[in-house]
Amino acid sequence: MIKIVAMLKRRPDLTLDDFSRYYEREHAPLFARTIPPAVDRAIVHYVQNHAVVLGDGRAEPPYDCVTEIGFADLAGMRLWSAFYNGPDGAVLREDEERFMDTSKRVVVVTEARFPVER
Repeated sequence: MIKIVAMLKRRPDLTLDDFSRYYEREHAPLFARTIPPAVDRAIVHYVQNHAVVLGDGRAEPPYDCVTEIGFADLAGMRLWSAFYNGPDGAVLREDEERFMDTSKRVVVVTEARFPVER
């Protein structure tokens, strides 16, 4: 599986709860409404891994969410990338500015190997 793994940081004016709530309740539904059927079919895995604050809460997590978007192959990932980076993906990119500090976003394209399911 080819995955886009995105490490995301919230805007400084938002709490972690505000960030998570917006991402789950506003951006994810926008994502689902916006992507074309061919791109939707290319996505075989999608997970938002939200940070958990431990201890007394004073330590700030380096990222607030790690999002994974998985594809069966590079062709599917390229289809997604063409959509997301093109004119039709602008609605998603613009919405990300409402809750993410996009200057701190780190994106890595990976190949999942040796997955272990328990």
